[in-house]
Amino acid sequence: MLDEGVTPTTAHIHLIRYGAATSTEVLGPGIRSVTAPVDFLKNLHIVDTPGTNAIIREHERLTTEFVPRADFILFVTSADRPFTETERAFIEAIRAWGKKVVVVVNKIDIFARASELDEVLAFVGEAARSVLGTTPPIFPVSARLAARAKQGEPAVWTASRFEALEHFIHDALDEQSRFAFKVSSPLGVGDVLARRYLEVADERLALLAEDTAALDDIERQMAQYRADLAKGFALRMSAVEKVLLEMEGRGHQYFDDNLRLGRVFDLVNRSRIQREFELQVVADAPQQIERHVSDIIDWLVDQDYRQWQAVSARLATRHHAHGDRILGTTEIGSFHQDRTRLLESVGREAQRVVDTYDRRREAEAIANGARTAVATTAGPMTACARAIV
Repeated sequence: MLDEGVTPTTAHIHLIRYGAATSTEVLGPGIRSVTAPVDFLKNLHIVDTPGTNAIIREHERLTTEFVPRADFILFVTSADRPFTETERAFIEAIRAWGKKVVVVVNKIDIFARASELDEVLAFVGEAARSVLGTTPPIFPVSARLAARAKQGEPAVWTASRFEALEHFIHDALDEQSRFAFKVSSPLGVGDVLARRYLEVADERLALLAEDTAALDDIERQMAQYRADLAKGFALRMSAVEKVLLEMEGRGHQYFDDNLRLGRVFDLVNRSRIQREFELQVVADAPQQIERHVSDIIDWLVDQDYRQWQAVSARLATRHHAHGDRILGTTEIGSFHQDRTRLLESVGREAQRVVDTYDRRREAEAIANGARTAVATTAGPMTACARAIV
């Protein structure tokens, strides 16, 4: 008999099977084989697992991992603490694997009145039905009284109510039933795995579709950004063009007023003509152009920075969007690790641009380009002025 007590006593999964003599053997990490010369064990193996309420987390892990291998599950709950939350979660895991479940309510000898037991059995039945969708067979027993009966106190055997459970197990595990279990159990596991993998694939496809939609949205934002930038730039450049056109108009008027034979002697006075040209034609155009170009530069730098921030924030949102979801497992592959690395890589690059964005350097680069453009536009008029003076 295996140890049982109020503290965790089963630290391993015990595989109980027939043997000519009683013995114990370690089969692997967390699994031990126990043999006993019991005829009933010749055609089946009994597995004793750690309790689901065990304080030691390793116990629960061993129990949960062994469930898919089982053909028939006796779920033992205690009459003094029936169907705890951890037991409910475990039953849900069993249901997910499609296993046949029989509920055993132990420690019924703690009740002095039958009504107390009836109340517990009703609670267990309702709880099991809410989780499994159907009411499984429920057997109230006292393992302590059954053990005493088998160890020399037959008078307490009836009170243990163990006989009904034994008969049920013998009938449920006859030769025909064992064959059905052996066939249906792997088929059930295969069906569960197929549905689980299909669900994982669907979730991954949905996640990738969301990623693709996010990238498409970023592309649309970039296209809209380029369109808005071109429109905004053209609007702001019109102010510079206006200054240049006004200067050009004053220049034409100046040439019309001064390029006459009557002012031939005035035209010879180079310094005078230069001063008049600067005062009447050039006037404050350089200062206006400088002011407008500075405004354009500030606007361009700010727009670029804001756009990089928006892209970086969007990528960060995608990266953390499903942090609380577990899609698949390590056995299924490295899909999420690869996806995470990709998002982190792109996100890091976007964030690097934001963190290293040098407004002064960007402004200088744009300013140099603007000056070149303005000089190109104003070049013919300047050359004409030089020719005159």
